[in-house]
Amino acid sequence: MQPIKSFYYFSKLFGLCPFPLDATTVGNVRINYIKQLLPTYLTLLFYTFCLVSIFWQSGNSSDISNAANWIQFIPNSFAYIFVLIFAIRHRIVMSDILSTFALCDEKMRSMFGISYTIPNIKMRRVSVLACIVTLTCGGTVGGLNFMIGVNLSKIWTLFYWLAYVMPKLGLLLFNFQFAGCIMFLSDRSVLLLKGMNNFPNGFGMEQQFKSLNLASMGKQNSMVDKKLSRVTTVGNIKIRPISPVETIQNTREIVEHLQELATKINECFGKQAIFSLLSAFICVTVQLYYMLNHIKSGFTQSRSEIYALAACSMLFLHGVEFWSLFTSGENVRLKWKNVINYVFFMKSKSNEEEFRSRADDLISFMSSNPLEFNAYGLFPIDLSVISGIASSITTYLIVLIQFKISEDQANGDDANINLSESDKMQYSAS
Repeated sequence: MQPIKSFYYFSKLFGLCPFPLDATTVGNVRINYIKQLLPTYLTLLFYTFCLVSIFWQSGNSSDISNAANWIQFIPNSFAYIFVLIFAIRHRIVMSDILSTFALCDEKMRSMFGISYTIPNIKMRRVSVLACIVTLTCGGTVGGLNFMIGVNLSKIWTLFYWLAYVMPKLGLLLFNFQFAGCIMFLSDRSVLLLKGMNNFPNGFGMEQQFKSLNLASMGKQNSMVDKKLSRVTTVGNIKIRPISPVETIQNTREIVEHLQELATKINECFGKQAIFSLLSAFICVTVQLYYMLNHIKSGFTQSRSEIYALAACSMLFLHGVEFWSLFTSGENVRLKWKNVINYVFFMKSKSNEEEFRSRADDLISFMSSNPLEFNAYGLFPIDLSVISGIASSITTYLIVLIQFKISEDQANGDDANINLSESDKMQYSAS
């Protein structure tokens, strides 16, 4: 399995793919090493140079809006820098992930006769869609912020704009990389389930298992089953006869490969995901705060419509980030449970002692090693995090609004004091 070229080159432009597209290319080792790392190092140096522009940013005032802008800017910068640094450090792990995917696919093809034509077409379409979404969302954010903050007579504003926009695009691509790896595992879990369903092992339990799913999980699973039938062409491939014990042994090998992949993916992306999701959380909070201020003022300030559009575009961008990553993690977790349920169902329909014993071992292994992803062990990558993010954003919004109200009241008191002093001076002068 090779990375999708369209997404690969787009990610490499932002320094996120310091591993070779074709690892079998023969050539000078030192030159290949330089080609491999040069884009990421150049991106890192260029972005560090752009960060110098923040010291020329206008904002001598210490109001809450300027502070919120800095609170948003700093985590974005740190997150992007850490993503680039860990991309360099984990390039070997990323190459191992690709090679392990290829090994897992080959085993599933030889053991279960699975064709990857349709899944590969699906992943290419997803990668192209990821590029389009990144260009659309990032281009909108970049264009609106260019209109707001760039003054070509002051060249530092252009670098400040780059220092603000580059992390938005880079971190969105990083989250698509993470979600893409999870989607690969999710697809392989689906194919493993379909492979077991279609295996000529003498059980003939596919329809029974589907009816069991319908009875226990409702109509939603019937829609999922219909989707599953479109991602494999097992029915068109001749598979050699195999005993139930061999079936469970082959399943165990594939499960171990998927677990190995999950461990490597967590190792490669988990630490960066902490910074990426933290920066997205802060950005969403600040942009919602700005939107509330625009609504409160009735869009009477100059260029307030452009500011509001920029805030909406950034909220949409980070919404795409959260949706793609968390739904991918939730999906693979549910597919893993479906595989466990099917192995348990196979065990319940067999009277062979050895098969039941191996099925018990496999169920115990899969239950104790679930196919789940997390941000370096701090929190899971699934939909359970959404409620916590929403409650935290609400809490911090209330705090920011309270600070804003206090600031407005203080400014109003100062204005009243100055006005009363002016009246006294006029009165005494008369």
